[in-house]
Amino acid sequence: MKINCIAIITPLYNEEKNIRNFINHLKLQTNHNFHLYFINDGSTDSTLSLLKQILLTSSFKFTIINQKNQGAAIARLNGINQINEEYCLMVDADDLISNDMIDTILSTLNNFKNIDTIVPEVMIQNKDGSYNPLPCFDCSINVYTGFECLKNSIAGWKISGLMCTKKNIFLKSYNQYHQFNPEQKNYLNNDEIITRLNFLNSNNVYRISSIYYYQYNQNSTTKNINMNSCFLINNAIILHKLLCHLSITDKLDKELISTIWGNKKVFQKNFNTIKNKKDWLNSITIGYKFIKNSSIINRLNFKNKIRLFRLFLFIIFSTIRLKTFK
Repeated sequence: MKINCIAIITPLYNEEKNIRNFINHLKLQTNHNFHLYFINDGSTDSTLSLLKQILLTSSFKFTIINQKNQGAAIARLNGINQINEEYCLMVDADDLISNDMIDTILSTLNNFKNIDTIVPEVMIQNKDGSYNPLPCFDCSINVYTGFECLKNSIAGWKISGLMCTKKNIFLKSYNQYHQFNPEQKNYLNNDEIITRLNFLNSNNVYRISSIYYYQYNQNSTTKNINMNSCFLINNAIILHKLLCHLSITDKLDKELISTIWGNKKVFQKNFNTIKNKKDWLNSITIGYKFIKNSSIINRLNFKNKIRLFRLFLFIIFSTIRLKTFK
């Protein structure tokens, strides 16, 4: 059956500086067979009123969904639950896509069979405005298995996590994730876990030459690492639990250890300025105990065994320091 239209889902939180440019670029798409779903995630600025004003002159279909502020991952899920289209593309309001993106996606879906997920090329903008391409683990072919993409998205992104995927795959991935995060708490990078699960639940992934421009934005709500980044450890543990039955434990171990150790260094460096110190110490302690009490500890090399011991000492020292800190 021919695919005539795809959904674009765009979460919005205080995007008044970006929304006009975003919509103007979408108007340049060579194919307007898309339905744009804006999920207003409790914006407190003029995003919503400005959005409605700009859309008065748009030629594409759109829907605006309002929710209280719950984070981008929940906003995306609310959007997915609303769409009627079979495939949906996630695009953030502070990013851009090449003018042929929709046309290429639709032609690919209609010319090739059994495609579950499509990933574009990604150009990442630097502070100076220049771009660097996100490297792909294999540029010699265009069709991969979902497992190949999953494997190459862990412990370093070697495939685009920005994707156009079937609605039912997204919903399956969210359901799997919420079994380990039943309260649907925002751990900052929930969407990255969903992306990995989308790969897991996809049989065939097709890479296209159209470009997703990941813009540099120091004020972005989805790109900044903020003072709640300690909660990234929660998702690293969840990812490990979700995928530990697969033959990629080396990568899962590496990502988990790197996440915990990286947060330890940030906490150590910014101890005096971090306000939620107990959250940081608690997350690092949870990460330490998870490694210590799981089979991971038997796979640690000498370097990481030393790291784990240093982490233990750091937790003890930080606990004492926290009790005396004023």
